[in-house]
Amino acid sequence: MSSFNESAHNHVCIVGAGPAGVILSILLARQGIPVTLLEGQVDFDRDFRGDTLHASSMEILDQMGLAESVLKLCHARVEKFQLTTPEDKITMADFSRLKTPFPYIALIPQERFLTFLTNEAKKTPNFRLIMNAKVHDLIMEDNKICGVIYMKDGKDHEVRACLTIGADGRGSRVREKAGIKLGKTTPPMDVIWFKLPRGQNTGSGNATGGRFGTGAMLAILDRGDEWQLGFVILKGSYKSLREKGMASFHDELIKLAPELKPVLTNLKDWSQCAILSVVTGRVDRWYKPGLLLIGDAAHVMSPVGGVGINYAIHDAVAAANTLIDPLIKGTVTEMDLAEVQYRRERPIRFIQAVQSIIQRRIIANALTSGKPFRPPFLVRIMAGFSFFQKRLARIMAYGLQPETLKHR
Repeated sequence: MSSFNESAHNHVCIVGAGPAGVILSILLARQGIPVTLLEGQVDFDRDFRGDTLHASSMEILDQMGLAESVLKLCHARVEKFQLTTPEDKITMADFSRLKTPFPYIALIPQERFLTFLTNEAKKTPNFRLIMNAKVHDLIMEDNKICGVIYMKDGKDHEVRACLTIGADGRGSRVREKAGIKLGKTTPPMDVIWFKLPRGQNTGSGNATGGRFGTGAMLAILDRGDEWQLGFVILKGSYKSLREKGMASFHDELIKLAPELKPVLTNLKDWSQCAILSVVTGRVDRWYKPGLLLIGDAAHVMSPVGGVGINYAIHDAVAAANTLIDPLIKGTVTEMDLAEVQYRRERPIRFIQAVQSIIQRRIIANALTSGKPFRPPFLVRIMAGFSFFQKRLARIMAYGLQPETLKHR
């Protein structure tokens, strides 16, 4: 086995060990390209990261030879996405109708998912992972980005690379230091995330979905022995919710999901909640000489539909498909980087437009009407047809242009 070669002409530095960064690291390292992956945190244990892997991502993992192992980490499979209103339960998307070996959404804790993937990457001699590496600047030479400067254990370190990949999320430090601006839009909602134990009588995994009440909405995700819950509120209304007190919050939750009542005593303080300010947007240009942005660093996604991880993974595959050959030759150009954006930009614009419609037409109406929520008439009619359920499932699972691996 050869040793890691940071001075190689095709060495790549990837900043951010989320799904996009780790998947891209594996794909490059397996082709003999030296990869340094920098992660700013000491571990992957972060609450309220997305857990949802759709069929298109599972198919990519299958092409990588990893799907079987990843599914062993799965704690639930969601075959239908349903909206529960005071009057009815409406099936919006039926994933079981998709022609795929993975006709469901796999719910997998991201901590376990990323730990597994990084261990897989470590099997190649061309990969190294540096945790607790906080990137704070870029190395510039002759108007080209040639690597990064990061701090670890109180000292500055350099990583020089022929290509730097910014995969460091919605608050991307790489994007900021490169002077690339994120064009933001602000959906009319924020989400309060928290966890509760499932207890003895909280139903089954089929409860995963959205609950609508009077001026309120609750998202429920099955995480095995606990629920991950997202209470959706109008943007800017968190302060007034807190002023009403925790008892009032419990009452709101019981109205939406009565089966949670026996375990709500575990939610005692607002410190157990995390407020996610929902912001969406994308950058006009994903690249500069020597630099490419992917995942949330290039396009911040709404939590609607739970598609963020999947689009990040497809960005990674598109980058690998496009850049492996130029990297092997040591001749990556701006045109190569532009090709990655070209492949991914239309699917991103499409899904963000779909999310925006759902946010404005359904979620905003539910939060502002002051009446028991009923989906728009046309939605109720369409949801009664299996064709619509299958079509929406396919849009959520695959989008406009799913990627497949070019280099096996």
